[in-house]
Amino acid sequence: MKAKLRTSLPVLALALLAACGGMARSPSSIATYDLGPQAAAPNNRAVASLRSLDVLAAPWLESSAMQYRLAYAASQRRQAYAESRWAATPAELLAHALRKRMLSGPAEGACRLRVELDEFLQVFDDERNSRALLEARVQLVAPGDGAVLARHDFSLARAAASADAAGGAAALAAAAEELSGQLRDWLGGLDAAGAGGLNIARRCRS
Repeated sequence: MKAKLRTSLPVLALALLAACGGMARSPSSIATYDLGPQAAAPNNRAVASLRSLDVLAAPWLESSAMQYRLAYAASQRRQAYAESRWAATPAELLAHALRKRMLSGPAEGACRLRVELDEFLQVFDDERNSRALLEARVQLVAPGDGAVLARHDFSLARAAASADAAGGAAALAAAAEELSGQLRDWLGGLDAAGAGGLNIARRCRS
């Protein structure tokens, strides 16, 4: 009897391991999202003064997890979808989208645009309604001495069409596109008299 028991224990262990392996989530069951195709937009003079654009992310956004917050139930918890993720980190996705839309034309200057991404997630106000939230701090940096010529904070919210990962991804893609438009408008307005007349074309010469 003892011999039979000793023989059956390894078999039982293998059976348990096989069962656990069957419960593991298959990579094919993970849905992967990005921000969709990005179309280049015509450059204004201020945008043409940019040589580069960099996006830095807050520590809580340094993974490909698709994060959400249940504002109505657990407002201090950052949670992530188990079966959905981004194709890259939010900073990498946003940088790719902004460069495609803003650095497509010839560079006539050497300024850098530095974007510090503070928020990039889906917020559920109740069980059925959610919105994308994108928050960023932006600096226009001069060539040479690296002086900050201008800075601005952006906060964008876009309603999601569905209360799930797909709805959040689409809403965040729309928010990223809207951010590119607001960045272009902000840069274009920096030479206005009310903004101090920065003369971006001159200040951004290499």
